[in-house]
Amino acid sequence: MKRLLLLLTVIFGATPVVCRAEPQCPWLNAATAGGFLGGDAQAAVTGVTVDGDATCEFSGAANAMLRIAVHTMAHMIDEFPGYLAQCGAGAQALKGIGNQAVECIAKTGESKGQEIIIGRVRDRAFVITIRAAWIGRPPTSPTKTSNPISDNSENIAEMVAGSMF
Repeated sequence: MKRLLLLLTVIFGATPVVCRAEPQCPWLNAATAGGFLGGDAQAAVTGVTVDGDATCEFSGAANAMLRIAVHTMAHMIDEFPGYLAQCGAGAQALKGIGNQAVECIAKTGESKGQEIIIGRVRDRAFVITIRAAWIGRPPTSPTKTSNPISDNSENIAEMVAGSMF
């Protein structure tokens, strides 16, 4: 019996246990993203840096997608205008979401037709890109007549910016 116990200890004690946790998105979880996208969402986290920067992409049914990219800027004054340029002249200011936040629906490039929300918290820029069936539909709320971005998208941006403080 002692030999069997010793043999099992050697076999299992010498075998490394491989546990691999998938990286989690620091700003939003898959359940919240799934609720936003209208069903279950699959998450992928890439580009994780020691500064805490990363890109989280959630994909849902009907080709819906939510991407959150956060980058630390070494020279915020020089770098942030490049992020804002993704919205171009169609950018509308957002109040209460980080600093200098804007929103737009991309008119050109690979993001054409997608909602984009760009902002910053201190020296970190965030870019939220949303592709979903409801984008571009006329607003249902009478207060949203000039704002093409959905209230739910703004709520996601509030969560992301709030988690960065």
